[in-house]
Amino acid sequence: MNTLTQLEHDYPTFIYKTAQAYGLSKDEIHELSTDGTIKKIGRGIYIFPDYLLDEFSLISQKFSRGIFSLVSALIIHDLTDEMPLHYDLIFPQGYHPNAASLKKYHIKARYLSKKRYLLGIETAQTENGGTVQVYSKERTLLDVWESKQIQPYIKNDALKKYLASSPSAKRLKNLTEIKDELYPNSTLLKVMEVSLQ
Repeated sequence: MNTLTQLEHDYPTFIYKTAQAYGLSKDEIHELSTDGTIKKIGRGIYIFPDYLLDEFSLISQKFSRGIFSLVSALIIHDLTDEMPLHYDLIFPQGYHPNAASLKKYHIKARYLSKKRYLLGIETAQTENGGTVQVYSKERTLLDVWESKQIQPYIKNDALKKYLASSPSAKRLKNLTEIKDELYPNSTLLKVMEVSLQ
């Protein structure tokens, strides 16, 4: 797979910095943009033709230390039908992205200690084919379940969809480990047991 094909596969929407990481020079990007191989849609933002703009992937690239969480992560994992009003991102404590950029991209930022921040991060594909950093289904389910800001119907819907996906024994073990680490008093596992009866 050549560089351009690989880039299109991983990031149909991409930023200049991502293209550079794939080995494309400024001149090559300009040439590809001029001949119509890629479309420039904003300053340093490009998209391959036949793809829709992937906001999730764009944000993940622009805020590379941000991890999608809560409702944003539910959307990526297809555990909700909610439409995002903003994007939920977690950053490590001590790292503060530009406030104007957060506002521009409708990001609701939260900051966690390194230990809590690192638990359950994985790479996933969005609906539009882009690559993003997101918390695992299990971590997301627990974070959502324990959040006081999220409506009960969203929590219950996410749990139903998760159980309908027939999670493997390994995934359920992972859920238990994350619960013990982050939310020792969580009721989620008890509710799951009742739901499965």
